[in-house]
Amino acid sequence: MTRIARIDLPNGRQLDYQIRSAAKAKTLRLKMTARDGLTVIAPKGLSEERIVELVTGKREWIAARLDQFDEVRHLLGTQVSVRPEAFDLPALAESWRVEYRQTKGKTVAACTDRQGRVLVYGAVSEAERCKVALRRWLARRAKESLVPWLKTMSADTGLKFSRIAIKNQRTRWGSCSADNAISLNAKLLFLSPALVRYVLMHELCHTLERNHTSRFWTHLRQFEPQTDLLHGQMRDAWKRVPAWAHPVQGGKEGI
Repeated sequence: MTRIARIDLPNGRQLDYQIRSAAKAKTLRLKMTARDGLTVIAPKGLSEERIVELVTGKREWIAARLDQFDEVRHLLGTQVSVRPEAFDLPALAESWRVEYRQTKGKTVAACTDRQGRVLVYGAVSEAERCKVALRRWLARRAKESLVPWLKTMSADTGLKFSRIAIKNQRTRWGSCSADNAISLNAKLLFLSPALVRYVLMHELCHTLERNHTSRFWTHLRQFEPQTDLLHGQMRDAWKRVPAWAHPVQGGKEGI
């Protein structure tokens, strides 16, 4: 028999989960997948009250796993990646048109031709190389804008970081290492300014608390009162990123 229960997580979210009794189970087991959520397999005869108590003791782990699934859920679908003719960067309120120019070069590069236009030149008949060149351009634009943005927020809040790197990651919007080095995803430029600020503040708060504990969320809510609303919006944020901006899975790509 399958039962449904609900748990309140440290970040304010609620999660419904399934409880399944199994005669062969000797201990309680938690199973989580991005598609199916949380399933609890319990030994037959274990009371529901005890099951809920044990699951509640795993609140921090469950919340962390949900955050990871939110980051990669966009990969469950399939997108057709085409060479773009234009794109918007909502974080900066910018719109860009892309012009492709065939030259004698065997490689492909991209540069800002003038405000509002990106020039991609070289062997532009090769679509994948064009997208790589555009991702490199995106990383440069992200470095120009996100680095000073983070520095300003750091100065305003007093939350210090050691260094910053811009990357093109498939599964993370940002990260903060043990020595307070912050990495930010270049694809943040496809999000709204409010969501970008939320991610930057999120990583700055990790300089105070490494993990997603209740103390971490308390810090974040103090600096960003709209944390719960913005956190919910981040679950669908990957849908705002065009397919061409994702690096080839399993491949290495310098930006």
